[in-house]
Amino acid sequence: MDIDFHEDGAPAWVELRTPDAEKSKRFYGQLFGWTFADGFGSQPHSQMAELGGRPAAAVTATPGTQRGSWTTFINVTDLAKTVEKIAATGGRVVKGPRSLGTAGRSAVVADHAGTPFGLWEGDEHHGFGVSGEPGAFHGGELITDDTGASSAFYRQVFGWTLGEPYGPLNRRDWQLGGRMVAVLLPRPPAMPSELPPYWDVYFTVADAAQTTDAAVRLGATMLMPATATEHGVIAVLSDSVGALLTVLAPSH
Repeated sequence: MDIDFHEDGAPAWVELRTPDAEKSKRFYGQLFGWTFADGFGSQPHSQMAELGGRPAAAVTATPGTQRGSWTTFINVTDLAKTVEKIAATGGRVVKGPRSLGTAGRSAVVADHAGTPFGLWEGDEHHGFGVSGEPGAFHGGELITDDTGASSAFYRQVFGWTLGEPYGPLNRRDWQLGGRMVAVLLPRPPAMPSELPPYWDVYFTVADAAQTTDAAVRLGATMLMPATATEHGVIAVLSDSVGALLTVLAPSH
């Protein structure tokens, strides 16, 4: 995905909420080479994950939760207006809006189907500082049970339009101003029925199979082995605290 992560309406940031921050830091530090800096967004329980000294993600401790989860944040220029639009379009606010010191303002919301994602209105923190290399965020993919309803919701909120289906799973690229910003995937047959729709996070790797083997040694569970797709070779994992993610070795 060739995405401008600083564009209004494009994914800007991801956050891992984890019941065990030290365990998550060990996992991603060894898997992706991330290092960590304290106090992201004036939050003592949240840390900045960095790749080569550049912002890659946030890791936030949430003691008492049963498993970890990744949240994808979409960049917006007016958080309050976007929250109002989401409510008017059938979504809801889960948490916020709130100020994260001088970093910016955020909210966690849910779409028409209850699928959570985030909104980010940046101030000093503009989102990802690294892309296109192993260990960096590659892009977001919404796995949905209702392509039509999802298309309508995100078009009304962000102005996204859907391209034509491609590949055996009928993926479709979401576009904004003629540029790809995310991917939509109808629920695959192999996806467990008890797993609700979710926003998947993709991270770039050099070799999906080798990364999967390393992740399993570090405590992850492989949910789908390295598999060739239209965008490259992917593997789906549940990390050391149960958060779902996909690793991708791009084909280009």
